[in-house]
Amino acid sequence: MNRPDLFEEMESMQIEYDQLLVVEQAISILNQEVSSERSIATRIDSGSSEFQENFPISKLDHSRMFHSQTIEKICVKYRMRFLESTLFKGEIPVEAVREIKHLEQQLGITLEKFKVIAPSERFKLKDSTKDPVLLAELPNGRYYYIFQWGDDMKWYEHLLKYPFRHMRALAISSIIVGLLVAVLVPSQFELLKAEFFYRFFIFSMTSCLVLTLAIITGIMHSKDFSENVWNSKFIR
Repeated sequence: MNRPDLFEEMESMQIEYDQLLVVEQAISILNQEVSSERSIATRIDSGSSEFQENFPISKLDHSRMFHSQTIEKICVKYRMRFLESTLFKGEIPVEAVREIKHLEQQLGITLEKFKVIAPSERFKLKDSTKDPVLLAELPNGRYYYIFQWGDDMKWYEHLLKYPFRHMRALAISSIIVGLLVAVLVPSQFELLKAEFFYRFFIFSMTSCLVLTLAIITGIMHSKDFSENVWNSKFIR
């Protein structure tokens, strides 16, 4: 019977212990990551009114920083809202949370205030696929782009939403519709002068009718122009 080799047994046990230690460390790191992501998700849902002291704005990527006037123009162009993340009713994707975590680890800060650019229905419905954008509010009055998700933004979206930007855009749209109708209606007179006045009458009536109907419909459904509601919590 061979004599026990204590060194080999100790070496084997040490290998098992080291492997167990690696597994425990991996589990610990994973738990920390999960806890960190949950904390970020909670901050997005609950919001905060304070900024962290000594915020390192100079370390941020300035190409991802946007002034509120720039955001207002985008919201008016695509008829979207810019509101606190606490009012957003959809799910914040895990990719956005991880982007925030990476940014916080990189800068050694904790982001507290978040806002979302999205169509008004994203602040009411959970199952919409309209494209939201998550931004972090900075102490200097600007906003830092975090993440965009969704699959519903089309290249012609701004054209469809153009009449709703402001009163001037609605008037221009009505004039365009009137011109199209005046051009497309069949000819009624042989005399050029009579035909001109006929088409001008069609143009005028159609433009006024479209503009009037649009305004009445907006009033009946409590709708307002995008320039007035881009950051409103209440007006539809």
